[in-house]
Amino acid sequence: MYPLEVRKVMAALGGARTVGGKPETLAELADVVARGLPSAVVSKLAANAAPDDPAARRRVAALVTSPSSLKRRRLLSPEASERAERLARTLALAQEAFGDPAEARTWLNTPHPLLGSSRPIDVAATELGARQIERLLHNIEHDLPV
Repeated sequence: MYPLEVRKVMAALGGARTVGGKPETLAELADVVARGLPSAVVSKLAANAAPDDPAARRRVAALVTSPSSLKRRRLLSPEASERAERLARTLALAQEAFGDPAEARTWLNTPHPLLGSSRPIDVAATELGARQIERLLHNIEHDLPV
């Protein structure tokens, strides 16, 4: 599962046009995130995470930042940018683990019994939760017990 290609995270964020640059290394991506991602990445990320479910798209967007902050700001705060990147990374990892974007999205948006019936995408909003989801995805990808 690692190293995850930066281009896959970028695709989940909406691509170079949405991000406003084309980072090719983790260091370059970290710099872009630290400066603040454009607020447009939120709708692109939400659409990539849940293209057929408007309620899930709103939920994913709210994991990044509040709707009022999203309307007011052209750039996300560094903290919101980190959450967006983390969720994009989780989406990219799920797509790698499952090998099918639709199956990955379904898994991310379905309550999971090992997560106290929380949705994996919701758990991944925190760094600690993202680590837990990464472990589950690693086990899925390598056919290990979850």
